[in-house]
Amino acid sequence: MMKNLFKICLVAGVGFLASCGDEKGDYVKPVSKIDAETPSNALPENSNAEVSDIRWKLEFSDEFNDSRVDFNKWTINNDTKTRTPRPALGIKEWFHKPENVREVQNEDGGMLVLEAKKIGTDVMYCSSVNTRDKYFMNYGYAEVRVKVADTNRAVHTAFWFQSPDVNLVDGTGNDGAEIDVFESAFVEDKTASTIHIDGYGNDHQENSKRYPAAGLHGSFHVWGMLWDENQIKIYYDGELKAEFSKEGGEEKWISRTKEYVQLSTGASWANEGDFKSASVDSHLTNAYVDYIRIWTFDTK
Repeated sequence: MMKNLFKICLVAGVGFLASCGDEKGDYVKPVSKIDAETPSNALPENSNAEVSDIRWKLEFSDEFNDSRVDFNKWTINNDTKTRTPRPALGIKEWFHKPENVREVQNEDGGMLVLEAKKIGTDVMYCSSVNTRDKYFMNYGYAEVRVKVADTNRAVHTAFWFQSPDVNLVDGTGNDGAEIDVFESAFVEDKTASTIHIDGYGNDHQENSKRYPAAGLHGSFHVWGMLWDENQIKIYYDGELKAEFSKEGGEEKWISRTKEYVQLSTGASWANEGDFKSASVDSHLTNAYVDYIRIWTFDTK
């Protein structure tokens, strides 16, 4: 019987284990989190000095030009129990389901599709992807170009961040927060940016800022988040829309630890839109994500 068909080698200086099949060993190249199709000179679509004057280093991107979701970056959520019911909308149960997530190709390249469906009289299936255990952001600038789902169908679209330690309670975001860059929960051209801290139980706190977003529904728009130890700023098509800052007396809302990315559709928490009149087993709406790009501060 052959022995040592495979052996595990410790690759010095790299810090991970690699499988190797000969005496010399085979170097396993770390998987890049930067899409090869992202322009090498890509910078935030934001001309505000607090963004444009910074030296940036791209550390994560996805142009969604593939035939399937890149599982080196993303996990597709598969809920086994319902999220918060929306009785005012006639939604008793709603779930994120993998069959509602896909990438599609078109003449401009491709995009991530996040679908919502009506499965039963009071059941909605939505969609979500996240980077937990695959990529974490810790300060920098994050940007997505997205066309939101039709809120008239009682579906919101969200670009948000989550900390693995969000449930720790200390009265601040120091140990992590849920950062909702935006949630398109309203049928009008307005939206909200919200930060949640101290978990989701009795100690939960949130700070939500609502504002107009001209032309939100029906076309693509670029959302950005500038995040450092002193501030979180939210931009819509390059315009500053919401701010949580130490200077503004809102230091406790600033996360000071790593956060993973989520892109999702869900049953609208604003209780707006019409779900009840849709047929059972029918398509409701899609959200489309053209790209996501995240930069860290270039200190070199």
